[in-house]
Amino acid sequence: MAKCFTVVDLFSGVGGLTLGFKQAEYAGYKFKVIAAVDSWKRAVETYKLNHPEVEVIQGDIRDESTKRRLIVAVGNHVDVVIGGPPCEAFSLAGKRDPNDPRAKLFYDYVDIVKRLQPYIFVMENVKGILTMLTLREDISEDEKREALNALNELLELKSVGKKRRAAPQYILRNNKLKDSDERRKVEHIRKFLTTPPEAIQQAFDKIGYDVNYRLLNAADYGVPQERLRVFFIGAKRGLGIKVRFPEPTHSKSPKVSVTGKRLEKWRTLKDAIGDLPPFEERGDDEVYNGSFSPIFMSRNRYMGWDKPSYTILASARHILLHPSSPKMVKVSTDKMVFVGEGKPRRLSVRECARIQTFPDWYKFTGNIIDKYALIGDAVPPLLAKRIAEEVLKSLAEANVAGEVV
Repeated sequence: MAKCFTVVDLFSGVGGLTLGFKQAEYAGYKFKVIAAVDSWKRAVETYKLNHPEVEVIQGDIRDESTKRRLIVAVGNHVDVVIGGPPCEAFSLAGKRDPNDPRAKLFYDYVDIVKRLQPYIFVMENVKGILTMLTLREDISEDEKREALNALNELLELKSVGKKRRAAPQYILRNNKLKDSDERRKVEHIRKFLTTPPEAIQQAFDKIGYDVNYRLLNAADYGVPQERLRVFFIGAKRGLGIKVRFPEPTHSKSPKVSVTGKRLEKWRTLKDAIGDLPPFEERGDDEVYNGSFSPIFMSRNRYMGWDKPSYTILASARHILLHPSSPKMVKVSTDKMVFVGEGKPRRLSVRECARIQTFPDWYKFTGNIIDKYALIGDAVPPLLAKRIAEEVLKSLAEANVAGEVV
């Protein structure tokens, strides 16, 4: 008999985290994903197609009705909560509106953790969260409005410049403005700010969770892709649960780790897609054939067979080139050209899925634009599995209750 720990996947997308957690095992322990929530119809359709045994809820996690449906589906407790809420809650870029409903998504994740009281939660986010600045949660609503108004006034100044206006964290961190009054304004605003990791740790500390975080490169765990993401893992206080992260299994070049473990060389594009038949012979694959925009041609999108892929994006227009394509050479600032024989083509849907470590049986719904977005937004299942194995070890060592199956 195995001992199962129940899992809920929030902002589940197509189920990359779910698949990794379902695949993980440790000393007779495993996970059982019992419910998932996402607001995008295509993601829910794809999730249901690949995980028919899981209760999938299509709804906005900010709505109380969606939360109630989740509670009905899983009860008042689940062992593990996983998911990756969007980072709009922490961004000072774009429209700085404290009433923007997207800014509440992270706090709805916290609210669900508070209600379900899992032993552990795992939260994924983009690496940019480490360099963002955000408003402190311990200041009043009046102080938040004061800070945002002051920031908007500062960014209207011509001396700030267009690029810095789009990325206010730059001036707030570096404060290289020449005018002394402007520098004082920056210092005034900074009193109301903190970093997202600190805000996340503080929010979970209030509800009884100890949180650590780490920036992980998927390539270090056997994924044939350089993909940097931040993972937060929190453990319920007082149960003796240790927060741990997986040790790398791969590296840019073969070597022995500090713990004495031999690390394999990063997996390459050839490892991932080299055995596929020519695209023209695949009856169930698709590729986006749109034109190559100036934005596409502003940076290198080519990677050879003998290296891991760059990050798989969620935009069809900006999908990387297949290794059989001509190389890209820089000819001027933000401008590259194709050099060499052959016709450039983007990676196909199935090729992107393989690079993300989805198995070939995994199906994606919607049109071709949807499919690229679904795949690019996902957590690579293999990376999720590595994290899940460490979570299992932590739960097993703490000897917390689980379901015997």
